[in-house]
Amino acid sequence: MTSSSSDTVRLISADWLIDGTGQDAIPRGAVAVRGERIAAAGDATELAARFPEAERLHFSGHAIIPGLVDSHVHLTFSASAVPLEDVQGDGDVTVGLRGAINARDALLAGVTTLRDLGGRDRTTLELRNVIAAGAIPGPRLLVCGRPITTPNGHCHFLGGVAQGVTEVTALSRVLVEEGVDVIKVMATGGNMTVTSDPLKAQFSREEMAAIVGVANAARLRVTAHARGIEGIRVAAEANVHGIEHCRMEVAEGEWKFDDELARQLADKGIFAAPTLAASYRAFQRQAAGGKVGIRKGAIPFATRQQNAARLREAGIRVVVGTDAGASLARFDEAVHVELESLVGAGWTPVEAIAAGTLGSATAIDREKEVGSLEAGKLADLVVVRGNPARSISAVRQVQAVFLGGRQVASEGH
Repeated sequence: MTSSSSDTVRLISADWLIDGTGQDAIPRGAVAVRGERIAAAGDATELAARFPEAERLHFSGHAIIPGLVDSHVHLTFSASAVPLEDVQGDGDVTVGLRGAINARDALLAGVTTLRDLGGRDRTTLELRNVIAAGAIPGPRLLVCGRPITTPNGHCHFLGGVAQGVTEVTALSRVLVEEGVDVIKVMATGGNMTVTSDPLKAQFSREEMAAIVGVANAARLRVTAHARGIEGIRVAAEANVHGIEHCRMEVAEGEWKFDDELARQLADKGIFAAPTLAASYRAFQRQAAGGKVGIRKGAIPFATRQQNAARLREAGIRVVVGTDAGASLARFDEAVHVELESLVGAGWTPVEAIAAGTLGSATAIDREKEVGSLEAGKLADLVVVRGNPARSISAVRQVQAVFLGGRQVASEGH
């Protein structure tokens, strides 16, 4: 672990630099860091001349990318084959320790900002505060606390149950008072909750609009878990800011892309996180005959990739959200799987990295502070072995992680 004074400039250089904006990789790039912020980023030779007294740190054969931003995780979920059993059966101490371990694993994987979209009661709020105080290592953390759902609805066991405009308004206000960073609403049922239906809307437009109204008044964003078209449409009509999964499901095991609905999402500037990593390993184990927490009739992985590509073609801002913590979606690799899956769906490696840095940072309303290697932003950066602009799998080879200018990981430690 290293740190520097606020006056000292360190020049961190590598053979390639990808700044997160979607621009091509810069050969022989560098980031000048002063204190916790970026002083400049660009060509290494130019920055060396600009900051002749800077301390030098060069990574030969490596690339510098922005700290990765994962807009959808569940820190207190186990990422086991059947995480539902762990969520419902484990005690508070176990759940809290699991969250701390998962946060550390994500940081070592190069994720410097996480948005947790559902934990039991106030667990994730407390975890956020402990990490922010520096008591344990972890990424910058935004949390929704417990998501808003219906009686017996998706993830009702997390404690955020409400029904009717009066109740959802009251619960939204409680969450704001508790200090959440975002409000998550379960617009449809989901995979983990057998008493819910992923194809059906769980809330009316009026209920959804009431939630959005409370959030807007508090200057918070609302993101909606929505798999079926019916729930996606209700969420879009209520002007949520993001859709999680956004899978366009119309029947069990059946996908049909709705162009009109996609145009509505694009016109409203609603973000979509397809969460491809959530099912990748689970589908592999299922194909091998293993037990996993996936319902029969689940949309195949290749179809999910096709859906993500169609969302982007429609002009929707597709960002990286992994659903880490779900079935076999481990925190030490979920973001890498998501980036690789986007490339498999048609993104270039640089485009995928942009989706997982500045794109995700914009989706969670933190683009002014993180997400790209630009002057004035927090010096969150990751050094990876190889050139991810050529092979996205290079993002798995994390050599160093810097959080606010301080090196917090080296070679996975």
